[in-house]
Amino acid sequence: MCQPSNSLNSNERKTEVVIVGAGPAGLLSAINILRRNLNHVKYNVTLIDTSSDYGVLTAEELKRYRSWMIGLSVHGLTSIKKVPGLYEDYVSEVGVALKSNCIHMGSKEIHVSADDFGEGYIVDRNFICAALARYLNDNFLSDECFQSMYDTNVLYVDGENKRLLTRNSGDKTSKEIYVDYDLLIGCDGVRSCVRGAFVKTHRDFECDVGDIFSKFKAVHVTRPKSVKESSLHLFPNGLPNMNGIGLPETGNKLNISFGYYLNNPCQEALLSNDVEVVADYIKKNLKLELDDYNDFAKQWVDQKWSTTGQVHCNFYHSLELNTLLMGDAAHATSPSIGMGMNTALADAAALDELMNQYKDDLDKVLPAFSEERVKEGNSLTYLAFYAYSMTVSQNIWMQVRQMTRFFFHKSFPSLVMEEPLQLMAKGKKLSEVYDAMMQLGRLQAVRAVNDGIRLKYFERTTGMVTHKKSWLTTYIPWISIVGGCSFVIHKSFY
Repeated sequence: MCQPSNSLNSNERKTEVVIVGAGPAGLLSAINILRRNLNHVKYNVTLIDTSSDYGVLTAEELKRYRSWMIGLSVHGLTSIKKVPGLYEDYVSEVGVALKSNCIHMGSKEIHVSADDFGEGYIVDRNFICAALARYLNDNFLSDECFQSMYDTNVLYVDGENKRLLTRNSGDKTSKEIYVDYDLLIGCDGVRSCVRGAFVKTHRDFECDVGDIFSKFKAVHVTRPKSVKESSLHLFPNGLPNMNGIGLPETGNKLNISFGYYLNNPCQEALLSNDVEVVADYIKKNLKLELDDYNDFAKQWVDQKWSTTGQVHCNFYHSLELNTLLMGDAAHATSPSIGMGMNTALADAAALDELMNQYKDDLDKVLPAFSEERVKEGNSLTYLAFYAYSMTVSQNIWMQVRQMTRFFFHKSFPSLVMEEPLQLMAKGKKLSEVYDAMMQLGRLQAVRAVNDGIRLKYFERTTGMVTHKKSWLTTYIPWISIVGGCSFVIHKSFY
């Protein structure tokens, strides 16, 4: 292993880059850094992950691992397409291109062409990771500058000596091995071990790790005849106390997810382990005619309720540790706006661009990465949590406003600001979308309601508050709702 060196030139030895986590951010980072060796060899790359190498698994084997359907939109596609051949030869065949979006308001449907929202694909996360891993294996597996350590846990980051303590993830009796690094990239998820080193090293490092205050389940059904092919479907309050989304899959399938907020659980029937009870409930309440309600119900009953986390950090780099955070380790998020993987891929692309800009001088690259990506990562998490309200009434009102703004902007583009979530789908920076949502007062209104609901839930469930609601607890949220109803005509008016 070479000695740590932050500034590179042709006379210096190769820099040891260790990437922890073989998700979208980690795999694309490995590809980008190894491609920097094409003209002059500068880097050795070691990729460490607790799971298996998805690049060597079949489609059936991939399905055995926990996964979920997600949207690959302009942010992620742009990042992938910067690598010649990666999208065309590896990624393009694993998803479904979106042709339209549909919002189901009760029995009514509002259709919007996907052309109005930019390019988008619906993909299984495992299949995207597998595509990236196959590219990495096909192009660099025999490269002496690349080493993969799958089925390996990172136990500890020794930042003082710039090394990681690792062990085989399937065998606790296996020998523990130290891996040296010059640059460490932590893409190791919500419970990041690499991020833990930031907490130990930097007293000014602020990190919040929590859940998204909801539970959900997802099932795979044959696409109903009433559902357009290659169309994304939103179901606000599609089941009592539940919001849902339908995502197209390959093989004429539709992935349907429904979830509820913890303060307002789903109805008792959906908590049942009786397939007939669940099937009967779905048949009566879901505004879609399915081919097989029993199959839906069996899938529903056979799985546990899913939860996921969210992460906020005030910086993503450490010069003391020679380390960066990316993806879920930096900004795990609610899946509500479908931008988690896209932002992770954009992290990897941003690092590559900054290394070009600063000619591989890591003393400049690392702080520039935080400057560029912290605002994007935090915009992602706040947009995902506050773009939609936890109250049905406010949420429906917000949906109506979004659609109204969308249609008015098409008719009067110079007078009416474009719908911010539409800008996001077209590839606008998330920080700019966040700013637009703040201009409209939408985030402030929903934040007041959502944070209030979450705090009240915590107070009640822990026994901090036991008395009955006063008239103020009912009235104040409505003040917040009304306060968010301003209809900004155009940002130039501010």
